[in-house]
Amino acid sequence: MSSAANQLFPGVKQLPHKFLVSGMYFGESPRFHNGILYVSDMTGCRIYTIDTSSGDKQILLEVENQPNGMCIAADGSLIYSSMFDAKLYRFRDGTSELYADMSHVMTGYCGDMVIDRSGRVYVDDVGARVLHGEQPKAGRLLSIETDGTVKVAVENLNFPNALMINSSGKSLILAETFAQQLTKYDIGNDGTLHNRQIIWSPPPPASLDDQYAVFSIDGGCMDAEDGMWLSMLSYERFIRLDAEGHITHQIKVDGHATACTLGGEDGKTLYLLTNKAPEDEGHFRAMANKRTKCTVSTARVDIPRGAALP
Repeated sequence: MSSAANQLFPGVKQLPHKFLVSGMYFGESPRFHNGILYVSDMTGCRIYTIDTSSGDKQILLEVENQPNGMCIAADGSLIYSSMFDAKLYRFRDGTSELYADMSHVMTGYCGDMVIDRSGRVYVDDVGARVLHGEQPKAGRLLSIETDGTVKVAVENLNFPNALMINSSGKSLILAETFAQQLTKYDIGNDGTLHNRQIIWSPPPPASLDDQYAVFSIDGGCMDAEDGMWLSMLSYERFIRLDAEGHITHQIKVDGHATACTLGGEDGKTLYLLTNKAPEDEGHFRAMANKRTKCTVSTARVDIPRGAALP
């Protein structure tokens, strides 16, 4: 990582992190529930459960068409995506069942997911099948009702990622990865989204060399003060952005900062997913060729998990 990248975070408190487990190809969408961490190994076509005390990981599910986003429903069941056939499944009592078929609407792949308090699921449609060689194009956000009905909630998103719902349940925030920005919507009583606002889009310093000129956000989560922990891809760090838009903390890692979630007994453990590709291979190509490696680590933070989602 170029030292020039440090210009983006002058004086920001740095937190340490420690290794928990590895042995996956490309980790995504960590979710913490009842003492267990769930992780999608996207290109490895598996969902793992990880004992957060020992780091022991177990295969929960094999997902032939690649898992990605996941969420935990109010009854404790796991709702997970199947990328290549654009479906959602529910796993409970040891069995998976179809939850929603989005194939008639999906234009790219299922990305991140979040479930609201009523059970409505929001899913990113990234807009293009980039692992199949398609060039990136505008994506959308889909909403799935509890009866499996699929709707297009928002159009014209620039590679949507990192879905979060704030503590009040009245705002949805997402990252537009290729636009290097965070976008917020007001949530109506019926789950519709209104009043699009770009709430954070910091310009990189002019002195940064081209290699690090993309301020891309991948995954994210929110804490009890509606602060956002954001995964800053090629800047190889996770940062916390407070509710006023100030960067308060950073965690440097070795590889692409991809996704994170809060959990642990007191809600103050941040679980970090870092994926690393060979330096001589493009990111999407390395993913498709299963040449990436995922590491899960943990950091202790000041503000715990709260009512925000996930």
